[in-house]
Amino acid sequence: MLRRRLERLSTTTVSVAGWRRAVVGEDACSRGVGVVVRALGCGPRAVSSKLYSSSSSMPSKTKREEEKEENDDDDDDDGVVVARLPTPIVVRHRFVNEDGTTTPIETVRDAVRWAKDTEEGGGATKTFDQTVEMSIRLGVNPKRSDMIVRGTCNLPNGTGKKFYVLAFAENEEDRELAKHAGADAVGGEELIERIKNGSFEDLNKVNVCVATPGIVPKLKSSGLARTLGPKGLMPNPKVGTLTAEVGKAVRDAKSGGRVEYRAEKNAIVHAGIGKTSFEDDAIVENASCLMASVLKNRPKGKGAPAMSNYIKKVYLSTTMSKGSRRMNVKELIKLAEEFDQRKKSSGENTEEES
Repeated sequence: MLRRRLERLSTTTVSVAGWRRAVVGEDACSRGVGVVVRALGCGPRAVSSKLYSSSSSMPSKTKREEEKEENDDDDDDDGVVVARLPTPIVVRHRFVNEDGTTTPIETVRDAVRWAKDTEEGGGATKTFDQTVEMSIRLGVNPKRSDMIVRGTCNLPNGTGKKFYVLAFAENEEDRELAKHAGADAVGGEELIERIKNGSFEDLNKVNVCVATPGIVPKLKSSGLARTLGPKGLMPNPKVGTLTAEVGKAVRDAKSGGRVEYRAEKNAIVHAGIGKTSFEDDAIVENASCLMASVLKNRPKGKGAPAMSNYIKKVYLSTTMSKGSRRMNVKELIKLAEEFDQRKKSSGENTEEES
């Protein structure tokens, strides 16, 4: 009798005190809504009475029906109860770094391989040669004028870009040196007048302007500084474009390895260190060169961070990569120190302080 009633209730939702709402019947387990189990030592009368008492829609039983159910207790000792669904416990094991972060830290070469050889890193995309970018988070306060980190470095393997160099020189000897060094356009007062009256058509192609100290007053008096300044082309001694050695400045600019950097308002330095078509060793060497320059320009005034707190995090990415990879700071600092020692031993000066 109880089974027939349960068959009629197989698609009915009942509410039992202390239990979750569930569907009673043989299809409950397949639905995943409730769990139907066999209760030991519990007769069908106890179960059915519990179900009926908890449902307001169930009809009241007559005395004859109750007596008939009591007689059926001896014939059937099977019982059905609605059990509570167990709450799943999910344990996630996450790796925690020494600084408390959970982002995986990779070696420098593994990060470079990710950028070059994987689709996520962008290197596997053959539509164009993407730029490999390195971002360094510093432990400085860029709002303070004595905490500004700025400088240039000449990457030994270049950045993979071609630069249009414009050279201003006062005397003929410096102009010849700039031409032999590979400057795309060289001139003095006549070049200043051409740019001023708009007859110089390649001004939008210029990437770097180099000048000697003697011609700077003419650049300012002619008003050309207001034209070059907003474009970021005004020669500046801090970045090595205003110098008496104009030939060397032109060669450094034409090599494509000259990188200018400055910490932004969030104390992060961004710079391109090559292309995905470069060899792994070339990108690693360029990254070491940039890190060596950033370490060399560490602020040393009052309140300046110590070397251990200067470099916080370093990330590597490409132009169209899906995310970035965090690199091991200690390993990168060690590579930068080794790179600096090699350059000092060879007598080359590839970095300039700001």
